[in-house]
Amino acid sequence: MPRIFKAHAGNLAYRPPRLRVVLADERTILRRGVRAMLLGEPDLEIVGEANRVSDAIALARCLQPDVVVTDVFENGSGIQAIPEMRRECVDLRVVMLTGSRNQEWERAAMTAGAYAYVTIDAPIEVLLRAIRADSPDIEFPAVSSPAAAAGRPWTEALMEAPVAAISAREREVLIGVALGYSSKRIAGNLGRSVKTIEKHRFKMMHKLGLRNTAAVTRYAMDNGLLDAGSESQELHPAGLLREI
Repeated sequence: MPRIFKAHAGNLAYRPPRLRVVLADERTILRRGVRAMLLGEPDLEIVGEANRVSDAIALARCLQPDVVVTDVFENGSGIQAIPEMRRECVDLRVVMLTGSRNQEWERAAMTAGAYAYVTIDAPIEVLLRAIRADSPDIEFPAVSSPAAAAGRPWTEALMEAPVAAISAREREVLIGVALGYSSKRIAGNLGRSVKTIEKHRFKMMHKLGLRNTAAVTRYAMDNGLLDAGSESQELHPAGLLREI
């Protein structure tokens, strides 16, 4: 079912209008990760989420967002829905965020009217640039990754990443934090006390130079720690962070 997030009005100081964003992806963990990162951006507002193409179209019609960030979906149905979403919402920008490096999908998406095609191993800055861009003349890399820019395999770049500086336990805590889990839930999954988890969390963030939860999520995404394979882990929280 699609999720709609309503803003609560109050006696607040005036703030410039924020870009209204809808997230559409059948992978709940990836969608949560992207949402956590975007929530840390003061000029962006997540107004809805969908895990089906039909719901993404409905949200585009109902909410009239500025941007829809969506995946290719099975059999390219996400790409096929681009023209309909743009008909339902005038001036809508559709940003494809996908794990597929298929150049045929890329060409099909851009031909259908996608504004940008970004792979999930690209730096978060690439996605933010695509979301915020207001000129169709700006070009975005179709397949982007930090390793590609350096001419090295992505797996090799991951091995060199600072994530190696943290312990296995701290890595598990990092993943739990990136998934939006509380210290209490992580402690329950690991069979440890909340105090112990807080200590691991502090050390992990200090070693990696991460200041808040959004930064942790961004780091996990950029280093491939949240992937499609994690979906089964979310269905069984007790096994999410295995004992070491």
